Amino acid sequence: MKKINGKKKLLFHCFIVSLFVILVYSRFVGLDWGLPYPMHPDERNMVAAIQQLNCKFSSASWRINFLNCLNPHFFAYGQFPLYLGYLISYFLKIEATISLRIISAAASIINTIIIIKIIKVISKKESYLTFFTSYLLVIFSPFAIQFAHFGTTESLLMFFYSAIIFQSLLFIDKRISTLSFVINSSLLVGLSLTTKVSSLIFLTVPFSVSLFNIEFLKQKTSMSISKNTLYFFGYRLMNKLIDLIILVFISFVVFFIFSPHNFINFKDFISSMNYESDVALGKSSVFYTRQFFEKKPIIFQVEKIFPYALGWPMYILGSLGFLGLSWKDKSFNLLRFAFLVYFIPSAIIYAKWSRFMAPVLPLALIFATIFLLQIKVTNIIKVIIIIFAIIPGIAYLSVYQNPDVRFQASDWIYKNIPNNSYVLSETANVVDIPIELESYKVRKVYKVISFNFYDLDESPLLQQELREHLEKADFIFIASRRIFTDHPKEKYPILNKYYEDLFSGKLGFEKVSEFESFPKVCLPTTDKCLVFDDEQAEETWTVFDHPVIRIYKRKSL
Repeated sequence: MKKINGKKKLLFHCFIVSLFVILVYSRFVGLDWGLPYPMHPDERNMVAAIQQLNCKFSSASWRINFLNCLNPHFFAYGQFPLYLGYLISYFLKIEATISLRIISAAASIINTIIIIKIIKVISKKESYLTFFTSYLLVIFSPFAIQFAHFGTTESLLMFFYSAIIFQSLLFIDKRISTLSFVINSSLLVGLSLTTKVSSLIFLTVPFSVSLFNIEFLKQKTSMSISKNTLYFFGYRLMNKLIDLIILVFISFVVFFIFSPHNFINFKDFISSMNYESDVALGKSSVFYTRQFFEKKPIIFQVEKIFPYALGWPMYILGSLGFLGLSWKDKSFNLLRFAFLVYFIPSAIIYAKWSRFMAPVLPLALIFATIFLLQIKVTNIIKVIIIIFAIIPGIAYLSVYQNPDVRFQASDWIYKNIPNNSYVLSETANVVDIPIELESYKVRKVYKVISFNFYDLDESPLLQQELREHLEKADFIFIASRRIFTDHPKEKYPILNKYYEDLFSGKLGFEKVSEFESFPKVCLPTTDKCLVFDDEQAEETWTVFDHPVIRIYKRKSL
């Protein structure tokens, strides 16, 4: 960037500080959403694992205690985020849920800085436009904001993968030595493994960069061995193999150190991995993967994940950048390789949750930002594009700036539904409504039936029970879109017929209230808002932090 002096320099630094404050705010605002209830199931499981951590020794049973020391009894994820969350919770005296969310928010902030550095390295520009554009587009990314508020592993994995790619870019650009590249990459890969074992695929990037970087063939050497091309090639290849061995070795040493119970309790670890892989591959049928039945790989991600996680403007720009930026530039091709090597295997498996795409979403941002910076249009047009691009992210902040939608619905229920009402609800919600809080001034008791709609088509007994509940029900609660939108009609005809009759009024119920917390941007002092209805996105994008809740009342009441 050009040198600036005096007032301009002060103004520039003030602007940088302001952007950083906005970044921190976007990642930490409403970090206590949903508490004290565990609204996110993965977060709930990680919190439960942290609460089980202990390390008490006694001379009489030292071996048993050693084997159980800091054993989380939970192996879907690695121990690194659990131990880190435990330490934060212990020293700051805060809830484990908040400690996990602090980790996610902090990782997201660091990842933002890494992404900006990557853009700077690839664009090879240090203009103010490059800096400010990068900062704004990354700050207001819907996926980054959401995952920063989930006490899960997504923000950490995004940070590790971005950092690995950054190290690889520096290496192929000859800005760091081979030794620095190998050590830094192995540490990052190792920590990725201690966060989630499936991140082993991250190793593909530094491994490939090291193995297929053939620049050494062009290097000159004064060594006598260089006189013989075959010996020279063999010598250099041997060095490469040694680098790769070191890379893999250090990665797994770090994996062992920070996730020891994967090895100490190997049978439990393998059992958990077998279950998780069976669910992901569709070998094991569970209710929360039914939305993926007969969904087409890649098409599903293109339609149901990227437009919502990135926002349409950034999604379009990112796609244009991926296809339109130079195919001769090794940095762009490294980004494409890093995107595809993760995206393709993750996209083609049966389970297609949004979180599976988390590590490549920052790459889409990078493609979008660089493409925007390189297109031949005036700066005014670029500013207009930037404004449109950041609106979805600004809107997503509203999810956490307002009370959780389940609290809003519960407040209405206690105020408007009579005491002792018979309520037909849906099972398998992490938290059922109405939610009880000390702040509620109205106390009522309801008979809420948490009904298993998932097995309705297979069970004549459930079908009979549903008819009996419908005869008694005064109200019907639909806690989210998880059931009525995610079950194919041809496979679940009875279930779909129930919801069609409910929505049409044939069951004798009418909708009396609906609660949503869609991302929105509202004009000050007015009721006019730009609302982003994202209920049709992949299920987990909405059902954890902003589901739509529908309440139906019997017409005769």
